[in-house]
Amino acid sequence: MNSLMRVPCSYQGGKQRIAAQIVDHLLEAAPGPNSRFYDLCCGSGAISIELVNRGIDPSRIWMLDISTWGTFWSRIGTGSFNMDVFDKLISNLPSDKRDFKAHMLALSAIPIGDNEVELYPLLQASSFGGKQIWRKEERWANACFRDYWEPTETSVRRSPANPMQPSAAELRRRIDSLVTGMKGVTGLNIDIMELLNSPLPNDSIVYIDPPYQSTTKYAFNFDLPSFINRFNEINHQVPLFISEGTPLNSDALMLNFGGANGGISGARKVKHQEWLSRF
Repeated sequence: MNSLMRVPCSYQGGKQRIAAQIVDHLLEAAPGPNSRFYDLCCGSGAISIELVNRGIDPSRIWMLDISTWGTFWSRIGTGSFNMDVFDKLISNLPSDKRDFKAHMLALSAIPIGDNEVELYPLLQASSFGGKQIWRKEERWANACFRDYWEPTETSVRRSPANPMQPSAAELRRRIDSLVTGMKGVTGLNIDIMELLNSPLPNDSIVYIDPPYQSTTKYAFNFDLPSFINRFNEINHQVPLFISEGTPLNSDALMLNFGGANGGISGARKVKHQEWLSRF
């Protein structure tokens, strides 16, 4: 069995398919053997997970996200993610996959309480197209869930499409692995601009995965050019890497997605491009 950790669930814009390539560049640019890694707008954590899978100690990683992902990683890092609550939520899932969508809609309609972090992976794993679900005050926003789908005689796809990706059992396995393997990371549920309040240590290396500008709107955005300029002013010795759908400077490298073209519908004509720019 493969013991490597994986991201909890599908997530629009997640970098699991290219995480190994990005981490290759981060490790090569690391200032020293004990460098600190900052994974900003970390989302489902593909880059940090790849770093730990490569042998980087979780204590050397800072994961920042203003959404519930930031709180999730904070709880994972401090060992306070409640597996008992998570297991109860999984045990309450319908036995018939056709009922999953209605169940998730009902859960997402309940005002957010103390179990936000444990519930969030279930909601996000059930999100249509992996689109971001986010917290808006005491409610979940952009909560649109998958139906269970079975192929017809004319369908190109011949296997059913499950309403939760991954399955509940696999989601539980992944979360349990992260609870152990990612303990020690520093999770920050703050605005990325707060990181500019003071310089980072000189042995830091920073990666940003900003929200895409050309896809379904994310809940949280920021002025990327302003961030880059300010970051370089106060952290001129710290390597800064940014992945985007277009090159941000003349030295940007295009990453190789490989595999199918993908897309939410599966009908995308060309592969999405991803460029890694260093500043």
